[in-house]
Amino acid sequence: MPNPLQAFVFIALSMLSPMQTDAASQKPDGTQYVSRAALAVTLASETHIPLSDIRAILKQATFQPEIVKRMNGQWEAQPYVKYRPLFIKASMRSKGRQYLQQHADLFANIEEKYQVDAVLIAAILGIETRFGQSHGKRPILDSLYTLSTGFPRRAKFFRQQLGAIIQISRQDQLDLTTLKGSYAGAFGSIQFIPTSFRDYAVDEDGDGIRDVFHSKPDIIASIANYFKRHHWQYGRPSAYWLPIDTTLTPKWQKISQGKLKHWVTLAELRQSMPKVFADIPSTWHDNDKVSIIEMQTGKDKQKGKQFALVHYNFYVIMRYNPSFNYAMAVTEIAAMLERTTFAVD
Repeated sequence: MPNPLQAFVFIALSMLSPMQTDAASQKPDGTQYVSRAALAVTLASETHIPLSDIRAILKQATFQPEIVKRMNGQWEAQPYVKYRPLFIKASMRSKGRQYLQQHADLFANIEEKYQVDAVLIAAILGIETRFGQSHGKRPILDSLYTLSTGFPRRAKFFRQQLGAIIQISRQDQLDLTTLKGSYAGAFGSIQFIPTSFRDYAVDEDGDGIRDVFHSKPDIIASIANYFKRHHWQYGRPSAYWLPIDTTLTPKWQKISQGKLKHWVTLAELRQSMPKVFADIPSTWHDNDKVSIIEMQTGKDKQKGKQFALVHYNFYVIMRYNPSFNYAMAVTEIAAMLERTTFAVD
């Protein structure tokens, strides 16, 4: 026989869907599409946390309309010619090398244990938080509450993140009233979203806490674990810019302009376009799983396009952030730190 909470949740859910407002007497806050009360009922059902606890937590959340504006104007949507200068610069190289040197033994141990290249981990840290210097200033609770109720396009996703961070706060000693991060709800030096923290963060230093704010072992190993679990190929390249005047076959011209879904071996590409792939660096192997993408590297929208050969590792980077811009910037930072494997030109 269901307990009173289960009965209440069942009745409430039968009266509304997660993306509908509450009854007329419980109008959504501000410009929200989902009321605080409706969200609480849904989260209680999905997380199995008492409704009274969820209500008490959500009572502390504030709807922030500017967060929705930020979500609709992300830098990842800009052409690469505008995105690249944000990260590919001398200061990133110098800070990255310094960070690697400061923690050389730790990076060496984690690289060997997880089989993920140290410079890749450093590149991620460089982009995400300038090597742990900038974790974000927005209350995570506000960000995820806002996006769960005021961003219909991805409301379900952000509601899952809100539910996850509430669960995590009860398990990993995180205070939701003080936890801060990005406007999208990512936090810590590695900027994991809550479900990524739940699934991939590790307690590398063995103190019983997955501390992605202060513990260098936990921070570096958590990124390594994420890439290991997503099948990163250790010691293999990520991307290589093809010359500006490269001409592809009509088939690959079309493929390069779409999403990263078509994969072949480098040997197959060489067979179909021998002249194009005659001078690819020796670090690339014939049996590598590869594809081709097109990105805007010049200011002219038509003449400023450039093709890049991408390894399957490029797609693995996109599991961290699903953007060509992000994956290429990570690759170019890694190349600034170590050119033997990651050289892009």
